[in-house]
Amino acid sequence: MTSTYSDTPLGPTRAEQKRVRDLHGKKGRREHNAFLVEGGKSVAELLASDWPVLAVYASHEAAPDLRAAVARRGLRLIEVSASLLTSLGTYEHNDSAIAIAGQRSWPLKPLRAGELTLALDDIRDPGNLGTILRLADWYGVTQVLCSPTTAEFCNPKVIAASMGSFLRVPVHEVELPAWLAAQREAGATIAGAVLDGESTHRLKAPFAGGVLVIGNESHGLSDAVQQELTRRLTIPRFGQAESLNAGVATAVLLDLWRRG
Repeated sequence: MTSTYSDTPLGPTRAEQKRVRDLHGKKGRREHNAFLVEGGKSVAELLASDWPVLAVYASHEAAPDLRAAVARRGLRLIEVSASLLTSLGTYEHNDSAIAIAGQRSWPLKPLRAGELTLALDDIRDPGNLGTILRLADWYGVTQVLCSPTTAEFCNPKVIAASMGSFLRVPVHEVELPAWLAAQREAGATIAGAVLDGESTHRLKAPFAGGVLVIGNESHGLSDAVQQELTRRLTIPRFGQAESLNAGVATAVLLDLWRRG
């Protein structure tokens, strides 16, 4: 992959700074086929992975800790002031590092017994999506499938909330109703989180894997997706809250799967 980001030791030019800031928005990320990874820990994890890296910027203070890892990638670390580093990224304050990561694709995996694919139907909040990726990484989910209206995987807020898990959890965008229909016809369990389903406290049979579908934060699962469910699961409510955060509901159901 050819980088459009300079590795000059004199620091980023104004044009390069503009290209980095272009990555704050979806249009720029698509145009440059790249996205931001911010913060020293996340950048270090990125460099240690097999994910493509196009450029790395670090403050003068943080540079010594990253120089060897950047060199192993065949790049030259670009040192900048902490104030310029902050202005290049989306964090309110960043005195460590920013990396420009290239895009990559994952193979879509077939469903296997005992494994779980997580499907997200119109999850709009980037923080929720990042948290769900982190949960998927924690619980060993095989892959995450997102509807076209789910938040963009490489949104900076998603990357930050995932805490590095975006590096390890395969993410795909698919037309969910059609994909779910094909899996259901093949005999897979398609479980969905709904308000009127089987209580997770009184399951008639364990939830052993297949596909788990989590819906929109406000509206739940779409009608088209609900038609493909073979199992409807409900986390019982004991208080007066109207609903659960999508990330919290995902955590409860992933734990149910692992306990099953």
